[in-house]
Amino acid sequence: MKVARREFSPAPETAGDARLFVRETLREWGVGRPCDDVVLLVSELATNAVIHAQSVLEVTVRRLPDAIEVVVADRVPERAVPQAGPLSVDVGPAADGRRTGGLGLALAAALATSWGVSYSKDDKAVWVRLQDEEEPGEDNALIPPMPVRPTRRRPERPGPWAPLDAALSARLPLPDLLDRTVDYARTALGGDAAYIALATTDETEWEVRTAVGLTSGPWRAFRSRTEETFPSAAPAPGPVINDDLMIARAHRGRLAKAGMRSLVTAPLIVDGRITGLIGVASRRIRHFGETAARRLQDGADRIALPVERARLAEVELARRASLSFLAEASDLLTGTLDEHMTAALAAQLVTSRLGSWCAVHVNNDLGVSRLAYAVHGNENYNDVLRSLLSALPPPEQHTPRPLWSRDMLLASGREDDLTHELAACPAISIPLVAHGQTLGRLTMGKRPDEDFTREDVDVADDLARRVSSAMENARLYAGQTSMSEALQRSLLPAKEKVPTIPGVDHAVFYRSADERNVVGGDFYDLFATDGRWCFAIGDVCGTGPAAAAVTGLARHTLRALAREGFSPAHIMHRLNLAILDENTTTRFLTMLYGEMTPIGEPGEGFRIRLVSAGHPLPLLLNQKGEVTPVGTSQPLLGAFEDVDFYTETIEVTSGDVLLAVTDGVTERRNDTQMLGDEGLMRIYSGCSGLTAQAVIVRLDRDLEEFAPGGHTDDTAMLVLRFL
Repeated sequence: MKVARREFSPAPETAGDARLFVRETLREWGVGRPCDDVVLLVSELATNAVIHAQSVLEVTVRRLPDAIEVVVADRVPERAVPQAGPLSVDVGPAADGRRTGGLGLALAAALATSWGVSYSKDDKAVWVRLQDEEEPGEDNALIPPMPVRPTRRRPERPGPWAPLDAALSARLPLPDLLDRTVDYARTALGGDAAYIALATTDETEWEVRTAVGLTSGPWRAFRSRTEETFPSAAPAPGPVINDDLMIARAHRGRLAKAGMRSLVTAPLIVDGRITGLIGVASRRIRHFGETAARRLQDGADRIALPVERARLAEVELARRASLSFLAEASDLLTGTLDEHMTAALAAQLVTSRLGSWCAVHVNNDLGVSRLAYAVHGNENYNDVLRSLLSALPPPEQHTPRPLWSRDMLLASGREDDLTHELAACPAISIPLVAHGQTLGRLTMGKRPDEDFTREDVDVADDLARRVSSAMENARLYAGQTSMSEALQRSLLPAKEKVPTIPGVDHAVFYRSADERNVVGGDFYDLFATDGRWCFAIGDVCGTGPAAAAVTGLARHTLRALAREGFSPAHIMHRLNLAILDENTTTRFLTMLYGEMTPIGEPGEGFRIRLVSAGHPLPLLLNQKGEVTPVGTSQPLLGAFEDVDFYTETIEVTSGDVLLAVTDGVTERRNDTQMLGDEGLMRIYSGCSGLTAQAVIVRLDRDLEEFAPGGHTDDTAMLVLRFL
């Protein structure tokens, strides 16, 4: 009988040292076929002893007459061996990349001819025996076997990938399936690390999707061109062994930097197409032989179809998530017509899904760029990020990589955590283009340990197009609003140009029906001419620019005729003809026009000459709170040629208040009724004793209470309070 024994400390490298000890021992003894299985079992049993017993362990190898026996003993007999079913061990990677459990007993059940656990007061021993095809010799014929407690025998020996079958049949999500696979692969081949790289959707790159035994940062989501990445990046339909990574080409330096010295890889093949690559690495050179390569290819063939099926399901879920994200982004972006709000929404959307920070630059009419909005996932960086992006506008860049070198960032006079992050983080900067015009740039970046996938870049491009469209709409709306405001200012008298009328307190009010369109068909005017003070309030049929054109014609014609000294009736007659001559859109106009002259000394009242051309009659409120309509309704303007107008005269005294409104007030509606003339008179009667501006405020408040948000027509009010 041949016996070899060695003690090991409970250190992370113990499993590797135990493997080397057993492999060299069996090589010296000339053991052939069961060597790989023995080494694999020793690796797992030693790992279990280190993790669970955490004591000095002893490995003993015996050459029995017809078998190889290995015993792994620890000095903590009171700590039982973790029990697990032979084919249902759940071994997932921990958060730090190290396994929290072993496969020792499960593999023993799968590979060993017999196995068991022996306890004594000083130690606990797990032993396994594997059948050796070599004939026994006389020198070990009488060696008694170790006590068997318990002993399991299996009529058929499943392969080393049997524990993976349960995971494959469970149809796990792709990340879980890959994590389990690399852990099984490392164990099955006795390696120190393992990884799986999958081909991208367009099959032009490899992407490392999971790794165990390697530093997670550089490996998670690592990408490279297919012809540059791994030894089997363009493999023959079979495994490839690399005995010494130190003399491999430069692109395999990542494995060498992680301490790996040998590597075996096998392609994942589905329907003759290479969909991925599984690799197992070791810290020792020439660690893998043909048996290990065949075993790895067997595992690759087992997982190829389930992995491809899970990958396609993941791609479909990602596609649906992207479509949902873009649909939500469109809804949010189309809900605002403000350029700054559009930039803010775009940046917030990016940081919610695509990157850790985002900035939006906009160009003015001269093409000068300025930072509109910037946000970082860490709000403590926001101010510094805005300052940096204002000083260093990002260059256009579609390929994910750092936007600035460290030297450029340091040359800007900054050296802080954000500067170091930006010098290392991948980023893209996409121009915002609409109808051939560059409106700005959308820039986003991720953390240094992350990367943009091709799908991320595609979604970012699509989002940039939607942001461009929303930003163009916001600019068009801003330009239209600016023009509308300028036009409306030309239709209403400037506040600073409204005359001061001795003995009269006056106030005006205007609101368009559509808050997005400040141009309307209602107008008011108040001006002085030759010792008279003239007032007017009118309403063009309809709203918007077409109505505003008639409003402009009426207002300027009215002023010109009034300054010529014509009577109100003659002014209405001439204005009617002017509208008929110019109006080709069948726009009618109602107008109340009046002229005020003092009767005597200040405080003795005013004489008012007026014409109401189809307009709601003005209301006169006295000090007792009594409301009386004034004047007579006459034909509207712009409808008929042969009409006659006549001038009416009234006199008002101190304390009287005259109110003129457009039909946007009287036709105000709530859910059940319209305000009407009587409703307005009822509200107006409560305004006695108020100033002109207070009357406006009271009426506006009461109208809102009567019909909240019910201003569906342009509204104008004119109040004259006689002192």
